[in-house]
Amino acid sequence: MRRLLVVFLAAVMALAALFRAGWREATAVPIVVRYDIAVPGWPAGQPPLRVVQLSDTHAGLPDMPLARLRRIIAQVNALAPDLIILTGDYQGEKLLFDSGTSNLDDVVRPFRDLRSRLGTFAVRGNHDNAFWSPVVLPRYRMTYLQNRWVDAGPVIVAGLDDFTMGAPDIAAALKGIPPGKPVIMLMHEPDSFPQVPASVALTLAGHTHGGQGVLPWGGAPWTGTAFDRAHRRGLFVEGGRRLIVSSGVGTTAVPLRFCVPPEIVVVTLGPVISPGN
Repeated sequence: MRRLLVVFLAAVMALAALFRAGWREATAVPIVVRYDIAVPGWPAGQPPLRVVQLSDTHAGLPDMPLARLRRIIAQVNALAPDLIILTGDYQGEKLLFDSGTSNLDDVVRPFRDLRSRLGTFAVRGNHDNAFWSPVVLPRYRMTYLQNRWVDAGPVIVAGLDDFTMGAPDIAAALKGIPPGKPVIMLMHEPDSFPQVPASVALTLAGHTHGGQGVLPWGGAPWTGTAFDRAHRRGLFVEGGRRLIVSSGVGTTAVPLRFCVPPEIVVVTLGPVISPGN
């Protein structure tokens, strides 16, 4: 009996330590992950562009109160972005917690404080209300993109509807884009990437949370879809096309992270540098 009690207490202590580690990682200050992308045909004389991507904020208790979201927004602003990209899942949906998921207006209001030279561009995620997203997001200094594109000065920014809960249409999102400017494609889930044409300079996605928890032997038990398992985080170059998947800053269901710290992505887009230059 005594031995069973010792084993039980040891198991409780191990679970408590594991929970503490996962909580500390989930609520840590996001790391900044940087990528340099050379774009063939970059407009002559156009300086490199700094694009900052923020994904999967999942505002709500316990790990993403609005005060923490505001600190993350201040961190994004401190990176002096030329252009800010939001790749969805602004609402929370934490297991056993009332995370304010029914009020999209409350959880996106802090984004009005984002500052960049060329503006903030957003798509919705699978946790975001399909009806209210195109109504609410533009109230707070965001350009909402749902199967359409806009001219953002030195680049074109196109955005897709959510893959899981919506109807993404790549042809509609790219229809009528004039030649001469690099195109950045936004999507929440990376699942539509195989259909993105090579004419798109860069695709940015989120959704996977990097698995949210990565097991010590190298696997992630959850990423969202079968496609995401091979694209759960990082830069992927396939068929001459480039995809960056961010693990985001928030959590869903269980407010813990393991071996996948919250991250903000910074992409520097610029010309191809010839050897010797």
